[in-house]
Amino acid sequence: MSQGKKEEYVKILTEQIRCKQARAQVAQEIRSHIEEQENYFLGEGLTREEAENEAVKEMGDPVEAGAALDLVHRPRVAWGWIALIGILYAAGYALLSLLQRNFSEEDFITGGYGKWMLVGMAVMVGVCYADYSRIGRWAREITAAVFVVLFGGMYLFGQQVNGALQWLNLPFLSASLNIQLLCFLFVPLYAAIVYHYHGQGYLAVGKCFLWMLPALCITLRIPSVVTAMMLYLTFLLILSFAMIRGWFQGSKGKMLASAWGGTMLLAGIGYLKLFLSGPAYQYTRVRNLLHPGSGEAGYQIRMLRGILDGSRWIGGGEGVSAVKAVDGLMSGMDYSLLYIIACYGILAAILAIGLLVGVFVYFMGMSVGQKNHLGNIIGFGCTAVLIVQIMFYVLVNTGVIPSGTVYCPFLTSGGTGVLVTNTLIGILLSIYRYQDVPLDVEKGNVRRFLPVGRTAF
Repeated sequence: MSQGKKEEYVKILTEQIRCKQARAQVAQEIRSHIEEQENYFLGEGLTREEAENEAVKEMGDPVEAGAALDLVHRPRVAWGWIALIGILYAAGYALLSLLQRNFSEEDFITGGYGKWMLVGMAVMVGVCYADYSRIGRWAREITAAVFVVLFGGMYLFGQQVNGALQWLNLPFLSASLNIQLLCFLFVPLYAAIVYHYHGQGYLAVGKCFLWMLPALCITLRIPSVVTAMMLYLTFLLILSFAMIRGWFQGSKGKMLASAWGGTMLLAGIGYLKLFLSGPAYQYTRVRNLLHPGSGEAGYQIRMLRGILDGSRWIGGGEGVSAVKAVDGLMSGMDYSLLYIIACYGILAAILAIGLLVGVFVYFMGMSVGQKNHLGNIIGFGCTAVLIVQIMFYVLVNTGVIPSGTVYCPFLTSGGTGVLVTNTLIGILLSIYRYQDVPLDVEKGNVRRFLPVGRTAF
């Protein structure tokens, strides 16, 4: 039997597999099995032609074998999860509409929010049905390109609001995009970069810290200290996750202690330097961040805490009249959770936030349970940043930290936030969709396939 006959068997078998992404890995495995059997028959004294013939014969009918493998390596249907996300958006929109009706002087829903939700859902479905492993293949190049586009766009199309360069005005699209929220798209890229240093040592960990800089440089150029903190915390969680999983060569304990201890040391040195020789306005900003209720700048925080003190566990209390008395000093978009507390009670806010955190914790559990290492860390990163966003949103709404551009998925309106959130959720759904499919994650002629493992998602 000729080499061409063996390849013909592999060709017929792989043609039965509808998922194109799985064909290369299956072909590689089938060739491996045939060659193992061929070597066995050679050891039994058969000629090479006879050994090949018997090896292929033992593999069985290629059509039947291919059909069986097609059932195993088939992308999952994610419509149930897409429907759940749609329900969450509808519930959030209904809640914001009710708040708008109760507090007509505030703006809880930006113009065209319904249109942005539909566009966001389309983006989520498109990302879900795309091959997320391409992020792993081109993560460093995409990170560099996104950095150049955003940094250049800030100078060409940037608009300052209250001294912060936080908006990109795109007249050719008749739209404005929030730069601070766009920076969160660096998170899945960073997770994929960490994946590529799998199996390396301390030098690789240092490189992972350097790859945090593109996103952090943009946030500090805006400037937005709160966004920089959120991103750095998310990056550090991703890197720590890889360390705990033993992806790097070296002591896990030393790596974790160095990463977190070094972070606290640098923060302390930076604060001391700012206290001793920094500009007065920068020191004031940091002081307000660490002591949000102090000084003249703490007036809004003290007012917010007063509203919370007048709120009930169930139903509206004194907080309703207190909120109406602030006369627009607190944006409904940034403080929708505070308005929920004032209008419907503390328990309603806890249930709303608990539901959102529960959904993303479930997504995180799916990610952590993946045997597919790329999907494992990208999924962890996407859920981590969404949970961090919610956490900071709660901290701002409860007066723990001063106000800033914060976003809560499903509870905050705004086109950029919807697009970024749905892109991250789309990546999570893509990981779910392709978890039974071996995917190629290397560029060029070098091929490495993601291991496949089932989870209870």
